[in-house]
Amino acid sequence: MKNLITIAAVAFLATPVALAAPTTQSMACPQSPLAEISYDFTRQRLFPGFDGKLCKVQPTIASDGKGTALLAFQKLLLTGSDVFYGQFMSKSEDGGKTWSEPVELTALKDTRENGYRVARYATIHHSAANSRWFALGMTQLYLNDKVPFQKYVDGRPYGTPLYVTVDHVQGIYTGYKTLPFPIPYEMAMPFGQVLECENGEIIVPFYFRPIGRGHKGSILTVRYAFNGDALKIVRAGEPIVRDDLARGLGEPSLARLGGKVYLTLRSDEMGFWCDSDDGLSFTAPRPWTWTSGEKIGNKNTQQHWIQDSKGLFLTYTREDAANWHVFRNRAPIYMARFDPARGGLVRETERPLVPELGARLGNFCVHNMDGESWLVTAEWMQPRGCEKYGSDNSLWLVKVNFKGSNKKQRK
Repeated sequence: MKNLITIAAVAFLATPVALAAPTTQSMACPQSPLAEISYDFTRQRLFPGFDGKLCKVQPTIASDGKGTALLAFQKLLLTGSDVFYGQFMSKSEDGGKTWSEPVELTALKDTRENGYRVARYATIHHSAANSRWFALGMTQLYLNDKVPFQKYVDGRPYGTPLYVTVDHVQGIYTGYKTLPFPIPYEMAMPFGQVLECENGEIIVPFYFRPIGRGHKGSILTVRYAFNGDALKIVRAGEPIVRDDLARGLGEPSLARLGGKVYLTLRSDEMGFWCDSDDGLSFTAPRPWTWTSGEKIGNKNTQQHWIQDSKGLFLTYTREDAANWHVFRNRAPIYMARFDPARGGLVRETERPLVPELGARLGNFCVHNMDGESWLVTAEWMQPRGCEKYGSDNSLWLVKVNFKGSNKKQRK
């Protein structure tokens, strides 16, 4: 592999961040029937630096658990709001120890159609049951480079879901096609963590906006089967709707534990979670709280799951006394144990996985494997000036290693 970049476990960061050696935590919850889980984690700071005009954002990562890993990100125009350009890919052949220099992916390059700039983005996945790499994403329309265009005009959705083919040997996307979705939509985005089933089918969470419903998002999970270089719908779930919230619900992620499927959700007001027996029909969303019943302070930001065979951990951002200078309090990224029986997070288990250095970290990705989970995020360099706290648009890769099995639970 050419242009390899070797990254140490952030020993170069100055105090008071104190990230030198891999941090080890032993988890025990004496006030709960939860099984004890022990883990340690390491941090890598990748691809630092930016030109003050564009910054790296929205990284995504996946690995086959055998050494090959792919990492991709977009670039953001700093003078706009959610104005994205292209997607860039890096490859590792040694389990994420070293990474190739990122290259732009031509298969998802922007196009011009009927006066719109059409941008495309996809999240990388690896299916162990199918020994298959793939990506799921969406198109986004722009009329100018100020904000995304979000109107349903002349029968055209402004966000179309995509299934993207991947060549993991070359480390590139090779093509895309529209991903079938069962409900007429103005926008539909496959998002977050999917569930893999024993028979090789997958359950994909979406947030979407039905035609004529305005900018309030709803949630739907859809079970798919691979059909050549495409996915076909096996069964759709029941929409989760909360029109009492300012913009509804968005950015779902799935996990499974002990025969139950869990879904975490974003809203402007707070984070939510709900559960299901089949991954398609869910209970009413409940606010994220500590096991005491107190809300954790997460809002208007996504969350994702770290999975061990003995339990689940939520990764999230939240308000605290020291992060009000960070956009929407989106740093640090925390990890805490989820107690399904008590319906909340165990506060004593909360640990910061990625430190706060002024930049927001809220758009991140988690990939679970046997024995290990990876989290990747980027220092999003808005608003201007956040670099004075130490951020430089680096990507952070956190590897959580469990002292026991971390078998993916399939159904």
